Amino acid sequence: MTTSDWVLIGSTILLALAAFIAPYLVEKWKFKYRKPKLNIEFKLAPPDCHLTQYNEGGEISSVYYFRFMVKNIGKSQAEACQVFLEKIFKENSAGEMIKDKNYTPVNLKWSGASNPIERNIYPDKEMYCDLGRIHHPNRNYQSVYKNISKKDQSLNKFFFELAESRPYSQWDCLIPSRYKIVVSVYSKNAEKVTRQFSLSWTGKWEDDELNMFNELVIH
Repeated sequence: MTTSDWVLIGSTILLALAAFIAPYLVEKWKFKYRKPKLNIEFKLAPPDCHLTQYNEGGEISSVYYFRFMVKNIGKSQAEACQVFLEKIFKENSAGEMIKDKNYTPVNLKWSGASNPIERNIYPDKEMYCDLGRIHHPNRNYQSVYKNISKKDQSLNKFFFELAESRPYSQWDCLIPSRYKIVVSVYSKNAEKVTRQFSLSWTGKWEDDELNMFNELVIH
């Protein structure tokens, strides 16, 4: 074989390798430098948390909604994002936070979304997710937790905003007490992001937002 033949063979091999490797390198570059990145932000003030109206079956009453923001601070769209309420800890009489070992993670609702479970989030775009709500005491909204006591059912409660059905063997709400709540956002193409919320709830209702956020404190 002549030198030109070897050059031709070498060039062909290099071109084949380039055609095979180049897409891989491009995708790797995109993943490293152009990937989506999610962040959870929260403030105990409007518009994250606010007083509004609740309408069910034509019955209108006052309600407080508590929401947090999921923001894509990356360079590409975050796909199929889902938010899970993953863990609940409740304070015992000794002031210790005890994990609910029987709790099953469930989806929380994306605020005002036609698909409350999954959202795509564009770069620099932010989406609200509902954590929970508190009804005016006159509304007397009832928990459907199968083991709730009559005493706890009579209390005003913090109801989770769930996007899907949950086992009746676990709470759909929190009674007045102190808690820690773990929330995670999962995505098809972004790393999971997790945030722990501390929640302190006296059970008292206030018509003024500023006063109410002294009765139910989340941070």
